Amino acid sequence: MRTYLVAFVLSLFSGLVFTRLLRDLALRLDLTDAGGGRKIHRRPIPRLGGVAVAISLALPLMGLAFWRNDISRELAADLPLLGSLACGGGLLFAVGLWDDLRDARAIYKLVAQVLAAAIVYAWGIRIEAVSVPFLHPVHLGWLSPVATIFWIVLVTNAVNLIDGMDGLAGGVVVLAGGTLFIMSVIEDNALAALLLACVVGATLGFLAYNVNPASIFLGDTGSLLLGFLLALVSVHSSQKSYTLFSIIAAMLALGLPIFDLSLAVVRRLLSGQPVFSADQHHVHHRLLRMGLSQSQSVAVLFAGAIVLEGLALVFIYADDALSAVAIGALVPLIIVVVRMLGYDTLIRSARRARLLEQVERDAADRTAAVARARQALHAVDSMAALWAEVEGAAEAAGFERVELELADPAFAAEGPLRWTRPGAAAAEVHLSSVWTRSAAVGSGPRSLGRLRVDGHAERQVLAPLDAALVQLLADGVCDGLLRLEARRAAGPAPTT
Repeated sequence: MRTYLVAFVLSLFSGLVFTRLLRDLALRLDLTDAGGGRKIHRRPIPRLGGVAVAISLALPLMGLAFWRNDISRELAADLPLLGSLACGGGLLFAVGLWDDLRDARAIYKLVAQVLAAAIVYAWGIRIEAVSVPFLHPVHLGWLSPVATIFWIVLVTNAVNLIDGMDGLAGGVVVLAGGTLFIMSVIEDNALAALLLACVVGATLGFLAYNVNPASIFLGDTGSLLLGFLLALVSVHSSQKSYTLFSIIAAMLALGLPIFDLSLAVVRRLLSGQPVFSADQHHVHHRLLRMGLSQSQSVAVLFAGAIVLEGLALVFIYADDALSAVAIGALVPLIIVVVRMLGYDTLIRSARRARLLEQVERDAADRTAAVARARQALHAVDSMAALWAEVEGAAEAAGFERVELELADPAFAAEGPLRWTRPGAAAAEVHLSSVWTRSAAVGSGPRSLGRLRVDGHAERQVLAPLDAALVQLLADGVCDGLLRLEARRAAGPAPTT
C-alpha cells in the first residue's frame, strides 16, 4: 500500500506543477481553444492539460526503476502491460496531441483507437470470458478480439466525448479510477492498482486548474489517453479474475461516459444524422438547457456517477439474484432519465425537421422540373416536341400517367396523347393509393382539352402542390398549343 500512496502523491504533486507550467507555456505560444461555435466557453483557453497529465502519471512509473520492490519487479516482468502502455498509449497520446494542435478528423481518431486496441490484444491483454448472472463464465473464443477492441474503443471514446464541461471528464476519471483502484486492490492486482493510483493522482492535480472556471483544458491528448488507460486496466484486471473483477462491474464503474456515448450514437441514428457528427446534445448540454449552471450540471452528473460507482462495488460481492436485480433496475432508471432530459422530444423534432427538409427539396425539384417544361412549351414547333416536354416533366415530377384529351377542332385530329411511367402497373389494375388530378387546357372561354394526371400516394409530396403542378403543366400545354396554332395559320416559312 505504501507504493500506491507514494505513486499517488508523486503524480498529484507533478500534476499540480506541470499543469501550471503547460498552461503558462500554451498561453505564451497561443496554443489555445478559441471557443464559440458549439463550444461552451467564449474565451481562449489552453488545451494542453493532457500533456501535463501524461507526464505526471508517467513519472512514478519510471521512478520504480530506481526503487526496487515486489511491485517494481512485477511491473518490469509484465511485458504485455508495458508494451500496451508504450505502444497503444503512445499512439493515442500522439494522435490526441496532433488533434489539440492541428485538429484531426474524427475518423482518424477512431482508426487510431482501433489500432491501439489491436495492439493491446496483440500483446496478450484480452477479454477472454464474461461473468453473467445465473450463467457460468461465458468464454468468448473467437469473439475475444472483437470484444477486446470494442471495449477499449468504447471506453476511450466515451471519456473523450464527455469532455465538454469544466471539470467533468477529469472528475469522471477520478471517480471511475478510484472505484477501479478499490476493485484492483480487492483482487490483489498490484499493477492495475499502481497504474490507477497514478491516473487518479495526476488527474486530481490537473483538476485544480480545470474546475469552473477552467484555466486549462484536458484536450484530446488527455481524454484519449485516460480513457485508454481505464479500458486497459479493466481488461488487465478481468484477465486475472473474471468472476470477481468482471467487465460488467467495470462497465458500471464507467457507466456515465458509456451512457452518454451510447445515447449519442442511438440519438443520431434515430434522428437520421451522421454518427460522427458533432452537436450540443450530450447529457451535460441537456442539463444546461434545463437551466442549470456548469457547476450545478457537473454536480448532478457526479451524483449519478457516484451511484454507479457504488453499484459497481456492490456488484463484485453480490450473488446472481442481487446482480440481476441491480442490472434490471437500471433499465427503467435509464428510461426515466432519457425522458427527463427530453431526448424523446429531441429525436422526434429532429426526425420532423429532416422530413420537412426532404419535403422541401422534393417540392423544389418537382416545381423546377415543371417550370422548365412550361418555359420550353412556349417555343415548341411540333406536337411531338410538345408531348416530349410533357413526358419529361411528368417523369421528373414523379407522376405515373399523363393523358391529354384534345377537344378543340383545330387539334382533334391529333387524338388523345398518353404517357405511362416505365414499369407502372397496368391501367386496368385497381390501386387505392393512386390519386388523380385533371386540369382544363384552355385560354379564356376557349377550351382546348383536358390534362389528366395519375400518381402514387407514396411519391406524393403535398396534395395541394401536386394539384398546382398539374395546373401549371396544363397552362404550359395551352401555351404550346396556341403557338402551334399560330404557326399553322402563318403557313410555311418563305424560302430564299
